[in-house]
Amino acid sequence: MVKNIKRLIVGASVFATVSAIANAPAFAASIVNATVGGNASFLTYTVIGGQTVVDPTNNVQAALDGDSSAPGGNVELFSNSEAGSLYSSAGATLAQKLTAFNNFLGYNEVKTLDGQLNGKNISLSSLTAVDWLGASNVTTLQTALGSNTTAIQKSAAIASLYNSSNLATTWFNTTLTQYGMAPNQNLFSTFLLAGGLQRFSDPNISYVNQDDQTGLIKIGLAGHFNAAPLLGLPGTIQASELVKVSYNGQASQYLRSYQATKSGLVSKDGTNSHTGNYEVSLQGELPPKPSPESVPEPSLALGLFSLGGLFAAKRKLTKQTSA
Repeated sequence: MVKNIKRLIVGASVFATVSAIANAPAFAASIVNATVGGNASFLTYTVIGGQTVVDPTNNVQAALDGDSSAPGGNVELFSNSEAGSLYSSAGATLAQKLTAFNNFLGYNEVKTLDGQLNGKNISLSSLTAVDWLGASNVTTLQTALGSNTTAIQKSAAIASLYNSSNLATTWFNTTLTQYGMAPNQNLFSTFLLAGGLQRFSDPNISYVNQDDQTGLIKIGLAGHFNAAPLLGLPGTIQASELVKVSYNGQASQYLRSYQATKSGLVSKDGTNSHTGNYEVSLQGELPPKPSPESVPEPSLALGLFSLGGLFAAKRKLTKQTSA
């Protein structure tokens, strides 16, 4: 009877160990060799006491050491998008708004975050007016805004963009529809002249990870968990900034999200930003599978070690029982 109980104990232990091995979580690779490029400004944020603060050392790699459960710091690309001549204040005149928008049209600088995921190059970038509107529309509009015409005529030139097939119009319509609002030309023009494109062109990257089992690349974008108070609207509005992603030489993609999770953080600058984590994704290439001769991964090695120990213990127990 004692021997049977001992066999059951050993068998249960072996089963538990094998189950743990089978159910081991998938490993994820994080971006490595992370650097920033381009002439636009950027800011690196770190976390101190639950608040995101500007990191004067610009430790970009450390800022990206997170995931959806704990986003951590972030890197803001094109941090000057809402400053200086590119942006007009809330109380600006129509002429001032037209000037700021025209300045944004002519601003071709970007900021990129570059690195590797499982040996493949990946680049994340801020957006320019060309990304939003297309090169031909930007050229046409710059000519119209630079001519000696009235503010009303210049506003009419901007309104014509709403009928064009471009990222700005598509994104604007989708975003308003998402929250039950009817998009139209007047709202679109108001959005453009209020610096709307600039506000959504400067993504805050909090992590770039890849699932080693599926190849799926997940990117965290820090932002407001609820942007409704900023817009003076009731309820909850969630919308991330856009990020332009180029992966392994493939065509660039513009990614955004309308669903946030609480990050557990808040920016210290008084804007109450970085409270939400917006996760966007794209399919990456599967990392190479290890060869049969490769060293087992840690969880497997630990499991085999545990099994070996259990079998050794069983042999010792058998000898003691026989003695």
